[in-house]
Amino acid sequence: MQLSSLVSQEKWQEFDTAWKSGMAEADLKDVLAALSLAASKNRIARCVPLAREYANMLEADGQPENAARIIGATLVAGGNRPELSEHLGRLVTEAFGSEDWWESCSQLTGFDTGGPDLRAAWKSLSHFLAFKPKSLIVHPGGWGVGEILSRDDSAQTLKVRFHDGRTDDFPLRTAVDIFDPLKDEDLKARHFRDADGLKKEVKKEPLEVLRTLAELAGGTITTNNIKTAMANIGIEGSAWSAWWRKARKLAENSEWFEVSGSAQKAIIRLLAEAKDPSEALRRQLQMSSNLADVHRRVRDLLGTAKEDDPLRTIALGELAKAAENEEEALSERLAAWLLLRDCQGVTPELLLPAIEDLVNAEPGSDPSTPHPLWSLFQALPSSKDQERATHLLKELYEDAWMQHGIDNLAHAAPGMVRPLHDMLIKGGFKDDVRLVYRALLARPLRAPALLVTLAANFEKEELPDTFPTPPQRAQALLTLANQLYSTRRGNPHLTRVCTRLTDVLSKGSPSLVERLLETSDPRALRGATLICSRGVDSDLDRAVTEAALSHDRHFFAVKTGHFWDGKMIWTTKIGLERRSAELRELTESKIPANEVAIGVAASYGDLSENAEWEAAIEEQRNLTQRAMDIETELRETDLLENVALPQGEAAPGTKVCYRENDGREREVAILGPWDGDTWGGVQVVSYRAPLAAGLLGTKIGATATLALPTGEEQVEVLSVEPLILE
Repeated sequence: MQLSSLVSQEKWQEFDTAWKSGMAEADLKDVLAALSLAASKNRIARCVPLAREYANMLEADGQPENAARIIGATLVAGGNRPELSEHLGRLVTEAFGSEDWWESCSQLTGFDTGGPDLRAAWKSLSHFLAFKPKSLIVHPGGWGVGEILSRDDSAQTLKVRFHDGRTDDFPLRTAVDIFDPLKDEDLKARHFRDADGLKKEVKKEPLEVLRTLAELAGGTITTNNIKTAMANIGIEGSAWSAWWRKARKLAENSEWFEVSGSAQKAIIRLLAEAKDPSEALRRQLQMSSNLADVHRRVRDLLGTAKEDDPLRTIALGELAKAAENEEEALSERLAAWLLLRDCQGVTPELLLPAIEDLVNAEPGSDPSTPHPLWSLFQALPSSKDQERATHLLKELYEDAWMQHGIDNLAHAAPGMVRPLHDMLIKGGFKDDVRLVYRALLARPLRAPALLVTLAANFEKEELPDTFPTPPQRAQALLTLANQLYSTRRGNPHLTRVCTRLTDVLSKGSPSLVERLLETSDPRALRGATLICSRGVDSDLDRAVTEAALSHDRHFFAVKTGHFWDGKMIWTTKIGLERRSAELRELTESKIPANEVAIGVAASYGDLSENAEWEAAIEEQRNLTQRAMDIETELRETDLLENVALPQGEAAPGTKVCYRENDGREREVAILGPWDGDTWGGVQVVSYRAPLAAGLLGTKIGATATLALPTGEEQVEVLSVEPLILE
């Protein structure tokens, strides 16, 4: 057992016994590490007699240098200064006094063998002694790791080659002050010597790397220390996160490590002796901060434990106990019970009573609001938990579970989508699932994961005439692709859905999006390319471009005349988002609310004299027409940010200053119809408005005719500047 590990765990009686009994075979590095660690625990006083005895033994054995290192370390750690300084001075003289370099070295390091306090001098001397050819040093200030090529004692210089190949000479005095010796086992040293070899070990043996770091830290190390050490060898960001998850998991399941704290603030302790795995696991789980932490640890262990492993039984038992805590969130408790149900084949006793009220709850009147039970499923922590919930439906609703699944399919949690879809199709509910697909095409942003799964399945077959046309389906799926592309950053689930949708639409020859756009007219194709211009994956963008070019190889040819001529509506990204938000408000809020109002009005009886019914139906017509109009507009929209403005000519996207007949000067920003009232403090005028129409195409110094409420007026254009739109 290493002395440093015993000190780390403060097993002082065992430490004393191990020191005395193993003195003859002791590892000098371990002894020095133990002394340093004892100092951090304010226990160096008990080590001083042991250190002196060990130093005397080394001196008698003809090892005055090693004896000096023991006494020097004890002195630096806080031992009695006058007494130890005298002892150290004598040992240093005996070890180095006859060396040619000693006189200059003593002056360089300030080592006075008769001084009353040699702590600082010993630190400098230790550095000097470590500066040997082929040894490594590190410069904390940023030069990094370097190898000592040579030391010239007569010239008092040190030649060092750094990791980037640069070689420099340093005065020894400067080197002693700025460089720190680097231990061979330090990761920075190993990275310098063999970066590829260390990289392989980090990947294959994370626990051994963790052990090395813990030993260098005296047996105990924190997450921050580990993260810093790994960053020094280039393991950062996502690479660090992946490595740390694996290393922490291995340490938690190792009999030689004790892990406490959270993943972000963990403390790793190297044990002096192997622990009892069963008791260690039980204690570890009982000390976890919350149910989610217990669940994670149990899940990690189940990934490596065999079916007959007794640790598996202990872990599941502790998880069941932790799930009894009613102060924990119901979603976390349900996730734990579902794991227990999956592993043990029996539904935990507390599961069904805990969710009984949710199971029996009546569905709400708003179809956009999920059933309470399905809201709970959506709150489950992981996709695997959600998948397990799918299989719970059979037990909750027995023979009616599939109908319940169809009724709530649009509200399925992401992890439930595929298994629930497959079970419903296999159970004979294909026509019902197909109708869910048709409904989602009208509201593509409501359930992204489900819509992608349904598209992948049903677009392989010919759909009924009651469905939206292929170009309309393409627009719905491209709209979802654009939304996912814009919002996926930082969200792993949306990133996966976005990637899958891109594959569904763009893979194959011809691709699905090409087949859907095959019968499109030019306007629909321009709508598709416009959606792509707002942002989609490059593979999908290429597929839509191929579809457009296969329809007309001159599709993207530049047309003559001003770019604002024609039916295309020009606006900024902000204006487009404002109009799109209005459409979302209609399709996701007002229209569903109107559907509920129609149902409520119908419940009042005779429709021929039902004013509420007539009002709701009229509102339905207005809302539906409004949504259709906006959808048509958005298909014919392009962005001013994408336009190359004509030089010095009034156009949408420019700020124009003009002088009226009475000499007053006015300034307007010519933008799109949805771009608000002001832009950068300047009044906004839609380029489709009569006032802007008179300015468009005019240049500085020209006279323009404006159609104003008071009649036509001749104005002089004074300046034209492009607006900053990004």
